[in-house]
Amino acid sequence: MRAALRLRLPEAPSEYLEGALDNPQLGTEELALLLRNRATTVEIVTRVGGNRAWMRPRGIKVALVANPRAPQVLARRFLPHLFWHDLADLASNLRVSPVVRREAEKLVRTRLPELSVGERVALARRGSRGIVEMLRDETEAPVLQALAGNPRATEADVALILTRAELPARFLSWLADRSSWSSRRVVRLALVRHPRTPPSSALRLIPSLSRRDIDELRHDPLAPRLLRVAAERRLSVVDAAPARFG
Repeated sequence: MRAALRLRLPEAPSEYLEGALDNPQLGTEELALLLRNRATTVEIVTRVGGNRAWMRPRGIKVALVANPRAPQVLARRFLPHLFWHDLADLASNLRVSPVVRREAEKLVRTRLPELSVGERVALARRGSRGIVEMLRDETEAPVLQALAGNPRATEADVALILTRAELPARFLSWLADRSSWSSRRVVRLALVRHPRTPPSSALRLIPSLSRRDIDELRHDPLAPRLLRVAAERRLSVVDAAPARFG
């Protein structure tokens, strides 16, 4: 019975899996369960990958490539047939070999121009380290915001993004006012100095700067004049009441 086969496949030993490959009840769903079983062997994966009829469904291609015992040559053969979100998931899957993960990232890069803003937002949220790095040059505010919210994004990534002059004010405003990144000194300073950070957002950050940072800001010729003046005023207040402001 197919129902019994489905129940056994997820946890069955490799001997059972080998026998299941000859079972006429083995369909797409059963094959996917078989490929996700940790007891699969190189021989089992290779046999599945060599059967064209079995490998037609995209879900089976994904399951095979994601199997840590899939030979690299075999796994890489099916990568170009996968969707961008499949590739993104594989690139983040630490059970997949590093070679296959890097190949998945390369394919994502080639498809970036074809993706809509919404798709790039989804990619930015879930992307691997390699994908985070390739999206740092994005120009759309929603994509950059999603990228900054990616758990794999680091302070260095955000700081590098902030070195770009042509950033959307909407993204800079979000980063300054509504993200946890503004609590980081390096990010705070970059936001205050950035020429496209909305003045209201930049001014709100000045009180959170240290005296040394405020002093540097007021002497920074590249910082917006409004911010230099605000830093000068803030410094006069700090110097007048050191016990209060520290």
